[in-house]
Amino acid sequence: KNISQPDKYEALKQMVSLVPELKSAMCNGNFEEFGKLLHENWLIKKSLATKISSSTIDDAYQYARKKGALGGKVLGAGGGGFLLLYCEKEKQPPLIEALNMKHFDFKFENEGSKIIYREDE
Repeated sequence: KNISQPDKYEALKQMVSLVPELKSAMCNGNFEEFGKLLHENWLIKKSLATKISSSTIDDAYQYARKKGALGGKVLGAGGGGFLLLYCEKEKQPPLIEALNMKHFDFKFENEGSKIIYREDE
């Protein structure tokens, strides 16, 4: 319903147009630009619908930006998930401590999604 509205469709087109820039920044090791593009994408994404974010997420995101995160996005859906942030390595420890949230290290990989845990096994 939302994307049938011209302004929402334009926002989606803007998000898609950021993909080559984001990929280039990552591949060239320009992580400052990567963080800025994440931030730009997040602002556009939030304009798509009112329930994409919440006051809790917005407050944490704004606080993280004040503490050194350059950008981020929410991963997951339906009232749960993760707040992914990009922050330069030297600023990460104080940011992690200041946010007082559970922290997960991660790395990019080339194999795509895979199951790493199944409860029924």
